Amino acid sequence: MDQQLFHQLLDIFEFKKSYQLRSSGLNYLQLHVLERIYEGEGLKTLDISKQMGISPSTLIGVLDELEIRELIKRDRQKADKRVVLVTTADKGKQKVLQHIKEDEVFLRNLTACLNEEESVQFTGLLQKIINSTTELEDLFKG
Repeated sequence: MDQQLFHQLLDIFEFKKSYQLRSSGLNYLQLHVLERIYEGEGLKTLDISKQMGISPSTLIGVLDELEIRELIKRDRQKADKRVVLVTTADKGKQKVLQHIKEDEVFLRNLTACLNEEESVQFTGLLQKIINSTTELEDLFKG
């Protein structure tokens, strides 16, 4: 793949990120964290941090902002006060569902130029790339 084509592809996904920032009012990390909480209702903060590969302090800042916006709820466990479970509030669920719908529309429109065979082939190639990429840092090793 030549560099110009690669940068055009990145521009498409950068536009997607900026569009969803405008439509949701959340930055990429906030939206991604909210989506992760929605998918795994009742997750511990430490588990979210590990799953997403972000530091606990960064996650706490994101959770604080999501809680202020009434998108999530945090529940400190009575048995072990160090454990905090995070769930999506109704407003948060609405944001995630809007995001999922936007992703579906985006992907459908992005791949509308492909016929069914090309779409299957494209999906297979993407899956092959994703499966071969175990460590993102390795992508920059010479």
